[in-house]
Amino acid sequence: MSIAKFLNSSRVKTKLDAIVDNTHAFLVDPNKEDFLKREGKRPDPKLLDQYGMMDQYFPVVSSDDFRVLEYLFEQNKAIASVIATGQEIPQTRMGRLLKIEGQMGKIAISHIFGEEDEIRMMELSKMQGMPKNFVDMLIRGVDSLQPRVYKTANVLTWQCVTQGFVDYTDTRSNAAIRLRYQTYPELFPAPLTGNAVWTDYENANGVRDLREHARAFYNLNGFYPDETVMPQELADDLMSQASTRDHALALGLISAVPGTTVQAIVDEVILNRIAERLKFPKIRIYDAQYEIEFAPGQTVRGRYLPSHTYAFLTDGMGQRLFGPTIEGKGKPGVFVKVDEVLKSSPPESRSYAVARMFPFVPQPKLLAARKVK
Repeated sequence: MSIAKFLNSSRVKTKLDAIVDNTHAFLVDPNKEDFLKREGKRPDPKLLDQYGMMDQYFPVVSSDDFRVLEYLFEQNKAIASVIATGQEIPQTRMGRLLKIEGQMGKIAISHIFGEEDEIRMMELSKMQGMPKNFVDMLIRGVDSLQPRVYKTANVLTWQCVTQGFVDYTDTRSNAAIRLRYQTYPELFPAPLTGNAVWTDYENANGVRDLREHARAFYNLNGFYPDETVMPQELADDLMSQASTRDHALALGLISAVPGTTVQAIVDEVILNRIAERLKFPKIRIYDAQYEIEFAPGQTVRGRYLPSHTYAFLTDGMGQRLFGPTIEGKGKPGVFVKVDEVLKSSPPESRSYAVARMFPFVPQPKLLAARKVK
């Protein structure tokens, strides 16, 4: 029995289909902690941290349109006019169309089963009972395909959040995806340089940088972002700056240690109290990582949020929009093919997952980020 036939056998396929469906339900559920509790599982904070922020600010949405949208509609929210009795009602437009430069990206991953795998399968199939560990390994391999597609989707979305555009070239296929929104320069100010970089603890003024950036966001949108997301490393830099300590002292949030001239340190609690008092979005730490395979069997770790950049996040800012696939016969979402025979000699088969998606931002003026070190 080949691996493809084994995975397609009734006793295995029924179980595998249920596992794949359950994984899909988990990946699209915006409240994964409750999902796991309903399943009788204990939520793993490290696992949830990988997905939580994307679920909150860029939930998964499906579309049955292959091209989705070439344009965004920016709504006109200007207030109504005061007019005199008998005066014609002033005319205005509902909004304007903004061109999206780019297209939906195709994301795919497969597991290949070669001749050595088939020999091992043939040996095991002759045993009294197929070893459970081997069966579980095959099932886990197929089940892992969907999360890997979603992680790539998250990489693309984080590029959009931190840059206002996607510019990604795959290390395996050399294929590229390019997507650019019409962002606002005041929300993506130039990277800090010289004495202003956040690692210059004596001269940098990160609190002022955040306040000015948040004010620019407010002036454009009429409200402040919900959160400032940054890696722990960047938060540590911010808390180490003399200017941050001066702000905390001026606000009465810290003081000298009794009997000494040593000032109390600024921690994350104090930092967020500064943010609350000085009207910039509170800090939220995000350090989740992923792995990129740059050569067969060789990987390097990457960060969804670069170590040198912070970004503002706002409720309703976007979606991870999944479109239809030819492989899935026009249905949107991630299509999983459990078994596919590629050739008979030397034997080769595969399991794969494929999707089409792009980060969808209805209002590009909600995108705001800055490189500070």
